[in-house]
Amino acid sequence: MRLIPELVTGPTAEPITLSEAKKQLEIASSDTSHDTHIAALIQAAREQWEHDTDSVTTFRTLRVRIASWSDGLSLPRSPVESITSIQYFDGANALQTLQSSIYQLHDDSIRIAYLQVLPGTAARWDAWSINYRAGYSVDGAKVPAIAKNAMLLLVGHYFENRDMVMSDALQTMRPYEALVRRFMRSSYP
Repeated sequence: MRLIPELVTGPTAEPITLSEAKKQLEIASSDTSHDTHIAALIQAAREQWEHDTDSVTTFRTLRVRIASWSDGLSLPRSPVESITSIQYFDGANALQTLQSSIYQLHDDSIRIAYLQVLPGTAARWDAWSINYRAGYSVDGAKVPAIAKNAMLLLVGHYFENRDMVMSDALQTMRPYEALVRRFMRSSYP
């Protein structure tokens, strides 16, 4: 079963700052003529990184809805910081909130606590609704350096290749792709 998260609350900050992007682009901090464009490139770079790595950089709240689940449900978009709530429609089709003592967050998975049992639910595609907070930090301060470097490479690529002619532009994407592959590896020798 592939879980597709819904965005409940979006990020309030980007993982890289305007000054970090300007430094990458070698633009003076006093030059504000490109600020709006660079801010859009920062957002685009974050969105691309998150898409390519199935991760989340800065905190946001996500929701998945499912018909049923069992122990060890892996949530999409890591890292998962906390479970906000788990709600379900009981056998009478009334919305209930699952007590937090029944489940535990283990890495990016929800585990059923020792000697606990999930309640019965109504036969619905959205019988369970799991809200959770994902990301490294509010402002990007705890985002891994590899992710920040990759996003800065993307900002530089987007800034230099505005026309998106793909002959030589593809060469500048190789360092980014290498960082994505390295981040995605479960272990590094």
